[in-house]
Formats: sequence, C-alpha cells, structure tokens
Amino acid sequence: MKGIPIFFGEIAIEEGYIDQDMLKEALEIQKLQKKPVLIGEIIIAKGWMLPDHVVRILKIQQGYKNKLENEYFAHIAMKKKLLTGKQVHELRKKLALEAAEGRTTNMANLVMNDNSLSLPLVEDIIKDQEYQYFYNLRKQQKSLIANYELVGNVIQLKKTVIYKAIQTELERLVAVKVLQKEYEVSEYIQEFFKEAKASARFNHPNLVNIYDTGLKNNFYYYAMELVDGENLTQKLSDEGRLQVAEALKIIRQVLQALEHIHNCQYIHGKVSPRNIIIREDKVAKLLDLGGCCKANKEYPSKVTKMPQYMAPEQFKTPSVWDVKTDIYSVGATFYRMLTGRPPVSGKTLEEIKENCMSQEPTPIQEVDFTIPEDLAKIVHRMMRKDPQKRYPEIKNVLIALRKILI
Repeated sequence: MKGIPIFFGEIAIEEGYIDQDMLKEALEIQKLQKKPVLIGEIIIAKGWMLPDHVVRILKIQQGYKNKLENEYFAHIAMKKKLLTGKQVHELRKKLALEAAEGRTTNMANLVMNDNSLSLPLVEDIIKDQEYQYFYNLRKQQKSLIANYELVGNVIQLKKTVIYKAIQTELERLVAVKVLQKEYEVSEYIQEFFKEAKASARFNHPNLVNIYDTGLKNNFYYYAMELVDGENLTQKLSDEGRLQVAEALKIIRQVLQALEHIHNCQYIHGKVSPRNIIIREDKVAKLLDLGGCCKANKEYPSKVTKMPQYMAPEQFKTPSVWDVKTDIYSVGATFYRMLTGRPPVSGKTLEEIKENCMSQEPTPIQEVDFTIPEDLAKIVHRMMRKDPQKRYPEIKNVLIALRKILI
C-alpha cells in the first residue's frame, strides 16, 4: 500500500475487485457523462462488481477517511491542549472497538458523547486552519511522502519542517523531518542525511529512534519516533520548578541516555531543558542527536540555543569536550528544575559567558532549604568550573543519586 486509500477506485483495486485498466476505463466513461455519475455505478453497469461489493467498498472508504480525519482531529486537539495524549490514546482504543463491532463513528462524536468537549470546541478544531490544510492536501493526493501520510505540522525550523504522520505499512504514528525546498542544495542535503545517520547510531529507550531516510515524491526526508509530550522548557515555564522526586526521575533517564551516547564514544554537547521532552507516561526523551560529536577532541566554541546550560570549556576556542562537558550541562538543567532559575544568567551572551566562567551558582539550599543537602552537593559537583573536579563518568553520578531517598 503506497498510502491510505480513501478514494473508491483505489480501494476497489486494493481489495482485488478491479484492476488499474478497469478503473481507467471507468474514469473515462465518467468524464463523458452529462450528469454526475458515481464511479461505483459505472463499475456495476460494466458487470465488474455487484451492488453488495460497492456497499462494502463504501464502508471501507468511510473507515479510511475517518482514520485520517481522526488523526487530524487528535493532532489539533492536543496542540490546543483540549485533549491530553492519554485521552487520545483511550479514544483510539474506543474507535478500534467500535470498528471491530461493525459500528462507524469518529473521534469528534466520541468526545461530545462522553462530554469531554462541547460542540463549539469540536467545531473550532475542525475549522482550524491546519486541520483544513492537511485535509485538503490529502484530497489533492499531495500529503504522501514515501509511505507516510502527513496529518499535522509539529514544528517549522529554519531549514526543515517536522510533520506528524501515519506510517501506513505498520499503521503507527511517526514524525517525518523534511528538508525545505530552498535548502535542497548539495551542502544542506549532505548535512541533513549526516544528521539522520548520526541519530541512527544510537538505540536507547530515552533517545529518539530513527526509522527510515530517503528521497521520495521530490522530498528529502527521514522518519523517526514521534514523541507526543511536553518540552521541559515549556513545563518549567508553566510550573516554575519541579518537585524533587519528579526532577530526579527525569534526570536519571537523561543520564542513562547520555551514558549510552558516551559508551558509543560520543558526547551530546547540547543538553538543556529545550532538548528534553516528557511523554504522557513520564518517559523522558533526549533530543537533538544530530549534533553529537566525538568525545575527547578539540572543538571551537559553538553557542547553543540555551547558552545558560553550556559548560565553561564550551565557551573557549579551541577546547576539549568530553563526558564531563555533558555532566556539567545535565547538572545545570537539574539546577534549573530544582530552583526555578538557571545557574547563570545575563542580558547578553557576553554576560552569560563571563558569569559562567567566573561566578558560582547560588547554593541550592539558599534557594530552598527543604531540598536535601546531599542532593544539592551532587548537583554543585556536576557544575564545577574545573572539569577535573566534576564526576568522571555518568555512572558515578547515577551511583551518587541512588543514595538519595525521596
């Protein structure tokens, strides 16, 4: 199956009732009719299908259309924060049960029937510009990249766009990253696939998996695991800071992901709240693996999107980045989660750099004396200015954190 077949002729071929030549002939006849005639009526008249077969195809057609429209609906509802990922998961299960029992319904009806959403909110979702965009894209048969049906826009970056999609062969939701047309030149194409290859070398439950890469339908793309959840930056913006137990759970998972990266002789180099997503089931995922670089090598200073979490050595040119560079950034992220503030601040990049190089963060217990002293000591050791005074390996941090009983 090249895509989700929502057109009558596609499904009739898929189900083995007619072939491509028959469909082509039926479409030519349809064009010659003075009054609108359904393609199914023409196929019945030609004797290629029985009326019962047409009814069956129409039911399948409605099911496929509902499947796509349900995912448009779910995507927009979660984007607008009208439904959670957990609610959508339960709704999908209900829809599958309804279909198994021969009943046809959709997500919009379900949320109104159980009073999850009111009619005006449902109408707001369906009338949403993005919903309509992807709905019309599919009608024009332009929503397909390889075997991925696009159902929503996750994020638009400078050179790429990340879409939410259905991988039709496996019927699972994925994210598809696409190189924008204006950047389809040799330099950026090589950089794009290098990023995918770099991400694919890792395999860990707290890292995002890469599934597929290629050039299809005139798009350079790679498909990866879709992580429906909340970015840690947004979570901290909404909540200020986290409870110790929740912060510990997230950081332990990030550390385990980094340990895997380090075991592959790479370092992440960009650990910050921006690059951590928390799923509905509380699983933390570390993002931006394309920028991982070989450990224990000299690198020029390269400012990240969140310089407040960069290690002091990352501001120097050149400097050696190793596992302790990542340990600093995790410690800085941990500090932000516990205290509600980054370890260093400044109005300009130069101020941030100066403060990172020379000023010690405010002691955690001065910010909140209820945070365990032993935990505060661990976080501050992770953020020592001198890399040699930090923990030597991720495993040492994990061992120290096991002693913190919360």
